[in-house]
Amino acid sequence: MAQQVNEWLIALAVAFIRPLSLSLLLPLLKSGSLGAALLRNGVLMSLTFPILPIIYQQKIMMHIGKDYSWLGLVTGEVIIGFLIGFCAAVPFWAVDMAGFLLDTLRGATMGT
Repeated sequence: MAQQVNEWLIALAVAFIRPLSLSLLLPLLKSGSLGAALLRNGVLMSLTFPILPIIYQQKIMMHIGKDYSWLGLVTGEVIIGFLIGFCAAVPFWAVDMAGFLLDTLRGATMGT
């Protein structure tokens, strides 16, 4: 029983890496826009739960040894999460920059 719980927790940790790194760049999932980090982590956990059985069935933890082989897995997941987050954040950054440009053109900062 304890071994199975340990395997599920390892699968949860592996599955949580990609959404967590995605949330570092995506403006919708920032702590400031959601109100608190606990709420953000709850949203990320709800994104993680659907893929959790798939990761558990792949038995990723069997391939993770004591010789730092997990470091490559974590690095790959972080890079993929950053790339997805970057691609998803570019439209938000473009709209933000367009709004800043319009504010500058209409002279919104003239009075300060």
